[in-house]
Amino acid sequence: MEVIPVYENATSRRRKVTKFSLAGVAVLGVGAALTSAAWSDNVFFGGSAEAAAFELQGYDPINDVWVDADTNALRITLPADAFDTVGPDISDAYNVRVYNAGDVPIYLNVPVVNTTAGALFRGGAPATVSFGAYSGDGVLAPGEEENVDVIVTGDISWTGTAYQGTTGTLTVRIAGESSPIVP
Repeated sequence: MEVIPVYENATSRRRKVTKFSLAGVAVLGVGAALTSAAWSDNVFFGGSAEAAAFELQGYDPINDVWVDADTNALRITLPADAFDTVGPDISDAYNVRVYNAGDVPIYLNVPVVNTTAGALFRGGAPATVSFGAYSGDGVLAPGEEENVDVIVTGDISWTGTAYQGTTGTLTVRIAGESSPIVP
C-alpha cells in the first residue's frame, strides 16, 4: 500500500509557527527582564538662587556714616578745608574711604577725576588732581574698607599772586567691579 503524505493546511501551519515564535519571544523577554533587574536609585536636589548684593559705599566724614553715593548727583561732600593749602608745587591731600557693603569681593579700579571747575583748575597753569596708592591691595572682601589719598597740587609756575585766593571744585570717582580688572 502506498502511503500518501498528508499535508497540513496553511492555517494550521501558521498557528504552529506563531506559537513557537511567541514562546521564543517570551523566553527572550524573561531573559531580558532577568538581566535588567539590577537595583537603582536616585537623589535629587532643588533650591532657589539669588544674585549677591553688590554695593561699594563711601564714608561721609561730615555726617559720620557710610553711604551709597552711586552717582555724581549723590556724591559725598568733603569738608570745606579738605584742600585749603594748595600752593606753587605744594600739595594738599585728603584721605577718602570706600567700603564693601555687599556679599562678593569688589576689585577697585584706579580712581579718576570726574570733574573740575573754578579758577583753581583753569587757566594756563591749573592745579592738578592725583591719587595716592590704595591702603591695601585694591580688593575689598565683604565688610572690608580701603583708603586712598586725593591730592590737589598747585603748578610749579605759580609766581607772584598767580592763583592766590582762587577756588575750585572737584569730583572724583572710585569704581569697583565684581571680577578682576583686565588691562
